[in-house]
Amino acid sequence: MSLNLSAALSATQKTASGAKPFASTAACIRQHAAERPDAIAIVSDSRRLTFAELISDASALAASFGKSIATNRAPIAVATNNSVQMIVAALGAWQTGCAYLPVDPLGPPERLRHMLAEANVSLVAVDPSLVGHIPAGPWTIVAIDPGSRPDAQTSAAETSVPAHAASDLAYVIYTSGSTGQPKGVAVAQANLTNLIRWYQENFEVTEADRGAQFSALTFDAAVLEIWPILAAGATLHVLARSVALDPEQLRNALVSERITLCFAATPIAEQLLAMDWPHDTKLRYLLTGADALHMFPPAALPFRLVNNYGPTECTVLVTSGTVPSESPYRVPTLGKPISGAEVYVLDANRSLVPDGDNGEICVAGLPVSAGYIGRPDLTAAHFVDNPFGAPGSKLYCTGDLGRKLPNGELEFRGRLDEQIKIRGYRIEPGEVAGALRSHAAVSAAAVTAIESGVNTKFAAYVVLRCPVSGAEFRTHLASRLPPYMIPQYLVRLDSMPLTQNGKIDKHALPTPGDSDLLEVVDQCVQPESEIETEMASILSTLLEGRPVGLHDNFFRLGGHSLLAAQVIARVRNAFGVDLPLRTVFESPTVAELSNQIEKRIFELLKSRPAGELADGAAM
Repeated sequence: MSLNLSAALSATQKTASGAKPFASTAACIRQHAAERPDAIAIVSDSRRLTFAELISDASALAASFGKSIATNRAPIAVATNNSVQMIVAALGAWQTGCAYLPVDPLGPPERLRHMLAEANVSLVAVDPSLVGHIPAGPWTIVAIDPGSRPDAQTSAAETSVPAHAASDLAYVIYTSGSTGQPKGVAVAQANLTNLIRWYQENFEVTEADRGAQFSALTFDAAVLEIWPILAAGATLHVLARSVALDPEQLRNALVSERITLCFAATPIAEQLLAMDWPHDTKLRYLLTGADALHMFPPAALPFRLVNNYGPTECTVLVTSGTVPSESPYRVPTLGKPISGAEVYVLDANRSLVPDGDNGEICVAGLPVSAGYIGRPDLTAAHFVDNPFGAPGSKLYCTGDLGRKLPNGELEFRGRLDEQIKIRGYRIEPGEVAGALRSHAAVSAAAVTAIESGVNTKFAAYVVLRCPVSGAEFRTHLASRLPPYMIPQYLVRLDSMPLTQNGKIDKHALPTPGDSDLLEVVDQCVQPESEIETEMASILSTLLEGRPVGLHDNFFRLGGHSLLAAQVIARVRNAFGVDLPLRTVFESPTVAELSNQIEKRIFELLKSRPAGELADGAAM
C-alpha cells in the first residue's frame, strides 16, 4: 500500500506530552459491550442494537470474511448507504485486523472500480440488495446480513480479535483528486484515537449522551458522528437522510429524539440557527464545518454552536471553537488547534509568517494521516518533513490560506490553488475536467466556481469537435463522477481564452447565459396536471421563487444535493409517497418527477387489498 506510518507516528508521539496509553476504537466499544451488554448502542428506523448485539453482529460478519482477507491486511471495502450496516461491517473489518473503506455502491462504476483497485481491496462487504452494483474484479463479495446468521448471537468473549497497533490503518476515505482520479486518504488507529479522545473530553461525553448520525458514509464527517459516541458507550441515533437534510424536520427529530450532540454541515447548520427551539431542547452542542460559516448564533439558543476546520488528510478536523453570539470579527473564526494538533501559518519557504499575515495553513501532530493509499508520489508532495518537530514527523500542507488572529484563533482566507469547496465537498477541477475530456466530442475543457452571494455554483466550459447535447454530457459525467461533482452549468465555447503563456485564462471565462448553454433552453412550458402543478410549485419555492417550466432541469436552475433532499421531503408531505434521493438526479424535471410520483402512487394503490383499493381510488 506504499504506506509506512510507524516512524512518523513514533516521532509525533514523542512530542505529545502526557499522552495516554493507546487504545483502539474497537477495543473501547468491545469493553462497553462486556461491561454493559444490554445498553443501547444504535437506534434507527429499522433496528435497535445493544452493545452486545452490535459486537455479536460484527463478529458474525467478520467470521464470514474467512479466507477472503488478504494477507497484507488490505482495507475491506464497505459498499452500503445504510449506516447500521456500515458500522457493523467496519467493526467486522477491525476485528480481522483490517481497515474499512466506505464506498457508494450506487456511485459511478468506473470511479468505484478505480478505488477498489488502487486500495488493493480483496473483499467487498455489500448491502445484500445492492450486490449487483459492484463491478467485477479480483475481490470477493460478502453480503452484510449478520442479523440472519445462525451464529449471530455468538458471545463477544468467544471471538478472538487481534490487537491493533497505533500505526495500523483504521479507515480509508476517498476525496476528489487534481490528477483526474480520486485519491484515498489512509487514516491510522492513532489518528482516530486522538480525534475521539479530544471529542469526548471537549464535549464531556458520557454514556447518557445521544448522538445523531446522518452524514453520507463516504463523507468523513460520519467518522466524527459515529465513533466518539460509540467509543464512549453512548447511544447513536441514525436519522434518515431525507429528514436530516430538511432543516425543519431535522430540528424536530433532534428535539423528539432528545439528541445531545450533533454535527451538521454549514449550509444546514445556518438554517438551524435561524429557527425557534424549545427551551427544554436536550441538544448541548451543534458542531458544524466543511464550509465557511457566515453567521453568528442568536444569544437565546439553548445549545452551543461549535465551528470546526480540517482536511480529510488530518482526520476530519484540526481546529475547533465555540462561536459566540457577538464578535469583533466579521465572520466566525475556525477556532484553535485541538489537542494533539500543531497548526502553523507559513510562507512559500515554509517559514512562519507574523501573526495577522496571510499564509498557508499547515498541520503537524497526531491528526496527520498516513498519506494517500497507493500514491507515494502524492504523499511525498503533500506530507513533507516537519521543520518544527521531531525527526521523521510530518507536516501536511493544506493549500488553504489563513491567518492567526490576536486571540490565537485561526481565520480562513481562501485557497492557494484552484480547489473548489461546494456544500462541504472538496472538488478538484482537474478531476472534473478530465471526465469532460474523456468524451470523444470534447477538444478542450475547463471548470470553475461561480460565486453567488453565500452560495457557490459550478460551471464547466467545453470546446466541441462535433455537436453533443447537454443530456448526453450529463449521462457521460454521471458514469464517472458522483452527483455533487457534476457541474450545474455546461457552457459551449468556440475556443478557450488563453493567457500569454498559453494556459486557460479562467478569469476570462464568460458568465453562463442561456445562449451558450448546452442544454436546450425550455420556453417555460406550463404544467398541466395537478401533480405537475404542485411539483413545479415545490421546485420553484426551493429555488427562491424562480419560475420552473415542465421540462426545466432542476440542477441547471440552481438546484444541488441539499435541495434535492428537500425535494424528496416535500414530495412525501404533498403526495404521501417516498422516493429515493437518486430520483431527483435521474429525473430532474417537473415532467419526469411527476411521472415518478404517479408510478409510485399507482404501485401503492395496486398493493392494497381490494377493499382498500376501492376506497383509495374513490379518494
